[in-house]
Amino acid sequence: MAMINRRYVLTSLGGVIAASALPARAWAATDAPGLDFVYEAIVTLEPTQEFGPTPLGTRRRIPITGGTFAGPRIRGVVLAGGADWQLQRADNWTVIEADYMMRTDDGTPIHVRNVGLTNSRVSAAPSRYLRTVPSFEAPTGPHDWLNQAIFIGTLGPPPEDAPKPSVRIRVYRVT
Repeated sequence: MAMINRRYVLTSLGGVIAASALPARAWAATDAPGLDFVYEAIVTLEPTQEFGPTPLGTRRRIPITGGTFAGPRIRGVVLAGGADWQLQRADNWTVIEADYMMRTDDGTPIHVRNVGLTNSRVSAAPSRYLRTVPSFEAPTGPHDWLNQAIFIGTLGPPPEDAPKPSVRIRVYRVT
């Protein structure tokens, strides 16, 4: 009798484990993240300041002097005074850490911290890997939705008519 009970328990347990794996697989396939366009920014820059080699790599600073941004739900200006701190590692990958402020057309100040990775300096070459993860600190109000999601960004060359030097940043909300 003890053998039958053990077999029954093991068989039942195996069925429960197998059944629980099916919904998880189905859930994972239907829960793939998507992207919603948030805005495009043209950020104006001062020339790169090289600080030279450090034990971690070559350190650079690129001052942010201003710019504009616009998207379906938000638009405004990038404020002067921020900077993009970069560390070019020995493997020729560069860690990007930009910290700056934006002000929306309705006057709302938004703090942006944009951390990323690239295998070269910003370039027009399509094979370059240029991705960032911007995070926002917006006050409670019409733009606090920026505090409540994860975002992905791309970096690229500015439009032909943009002030130089500058960079194009496109930001997407992960859905």
